[in-house]
Amino acid sequence: MLTYMEVHLYFTLPVLALLAFLYKPFFTTKDRFKYIFLCTVAFATASPWDNYIVYHKAWSYCPECVTAVIGYVPLEEYMFFIIMTLITVTFTSLTMRWTLPSFFIRPETPVFQSVCVRYIPIVGFLTIAAKAWASSIPDSHPFYGACILWYVCPVLALLWIGSGEYMLRRWKAVLFSIAVPTIFLCWVDQYAIARGTWDISRRTSTGIMVLPSLPLEEFLFFLLIDTVLVFASCATDRAHAIVHIYITPMNHNKVSTWYMDFFYLCWAFLQTDQALSGETLSDLDATWRILREASASFYTASSVFSFEARQDLGVLYGFCRATDDLADNNDVSVPDRKKQLELVRGFVRQMFDSKHGHPDIDWTQYSGSIPDSFIAAFRSFTRLRDVLEIKAVEELLDGYTFDLEQREVKNEDDLVYYSACVASSVGEMCTRVLMASEPGGNRTMLKWTVERARDMGLALQLTNIARDIVTDSKQLGRSYVPRDWLTSQESALLKAGKARELGDERLRQIALKMVYTADDLNLMASRAIDYLPPSSRCGVRAACNVYTAIGVSLHKANGYPDRAHLTKLERMKVTFRCVYGFRKGHQGVQGDRGKSQAFTVI
Repeated sequence: MLTYMEVHLYFTLPVLALLAFLYKPFFTTKDRFKYIFLCTVAFATASPWDNYIVYHKAWSYCPECVTAVIGYVPLEEYMFFIIMTLITVTFTSLTMRWTLPSFFIRPETPVFQSVCVRYIPIVGFLTIAAKAWASSIPDSHPFYGACILWYVCPVLALLWIGSGEYMLRRWKAVLFSIAVPTIFLCWVDQYAIARGTWDISRRTSTGIMVLPSLPLEEFLFFLLIDTVLVFASCATDRAHAIVHIYITPMNHNKVSTWYMDFFYLCWAFLQTDQALSGETLSDLDATWRILREASASFYTASSVFSFEARQDLGVLYGFCRATDDLADNNDVSVPDRKKQLELVRGFVRQMFDSKHGHPDIDWTQYSGSIPDSFIAAFRSFTRLRDVLEIKAVEELLDGYTFDLEQREVKNEDDLVYYSACVASSVGEMCTRVLMASEPGGNRTMLKWTVERARDMGLALQLTNIARDIVTDSKQLGRSYVPRDWLTSQESALLKAGKARELGDERLRQIALKMVYTADDLNLMASRAIDYLPPSSRCGVRAACNVYTAIGVSLHKANGYPDRAHLTKLERMKVTFRCVYGFRKGHQGVQGDRGKSQAFTVI
């Protein structure tokens, strides 16, 4: 005989533990709210409903199979309310976290269409609930099924108000999130009924079996309860996305309180898509289109971060990508590109002039000079004004100017200066975004963490340069190797696109000097990852270790490869190990460094 506690120990709890392990690296404070809120509501509503059902003998349990009874319901059944909620919500979160909720909020949808999509299902749900209420006569065959319907349908109607259209736009993920937990829980239910742990009364049910030992009402219960939980998860995700996009930028410098957060979520839940600013969302969409087209790797890799961090990192990276494209666009003359960069500098100064309130920027002055999609990225970028420091943004633009003016990297100081402009600045900005997007970071160590982030950016850029010596020479006729590391002949060969004529041994020696310097910088910089918010640490560690692995591959290579890289499988392995804690700390170059030695960064 199978006891109810054994059902949990053998089936539900192991599955919950597996899901918790898989989701732990992505867990955020927003998830904590979701779990606490949904578990509280589920327990508070299911407890009286289930007592009512058992009181009227719709289902019964084996007295020897339970540890205790509270009211009319076994202790294990109360546990089941929480366990089922956690299983379904965690599985739903794992399924849906890979795509930003903001992609499914569309203010441009016609109002008539929204009204129909929103209210027709609500009327349907409430009609079913009313008829079920009338049919839920104790000791009658429709009783159990009718009780399920009047318990669930009003909740579905309420949730449809706040997320109906949103869920229809991502219907595949919604159906998958409902189907998998439902199938699993129905199988557990069937197994337990077959072994006498609990039973469904024939007097208060239809007697229809979906499968042997699985009554129609039990299948309906798990299907509809899982639907409620998935709808609730979607409604919460949509509300959090709206708050983050429309409310958070105005409140960066205000102390957050739980009751204000709850108020904002309720406000967001009730907002129709048409009530939201369409320009804000279209600008975000334009920014992400830039990223999808220009950097599929970033677009994919960013999914390991929380929704909020991913949204803001995307905005930051979209600005960096847009400005980089302006500087690198060979279809535009160099003087015109310099003018465009001056316009960008003017925009940045305007953006930071007023530290609080909505930035007062005349966007028409950029029309015709800068592509519309880039202007959209700039508008999105203004949301980060209270998070970033102007110095880092201007430093990035200085790096573009360095390239536009074709300045020569004369010595190690020039190399460090250029790398700091194009990479340390980005490392600083990313760190500030991550610290602002999620509580839990060590803000008392912010200055030190930012400095280490700048070191990490410098290390990654040195690895980039070491990897691309031949590529930069062939494709750009450019060299970022310090001039005083080279002979006159070597320098001329690099500028002429003939880097290969330096020979593998010499190229390897030059590259490893930068790789070893990057490795030394990484050693200290990687320690700062532990001061970031918990939900960001694994993603940052994975990104850094992927780049570190490129340096390791250069160190291990025989000669100098044209472009050292990791295969997709290798990147996946590194990411998996970092995300799930199998690799922590510095994972750099090991073994004899030979003739190449790191240079000193001041």
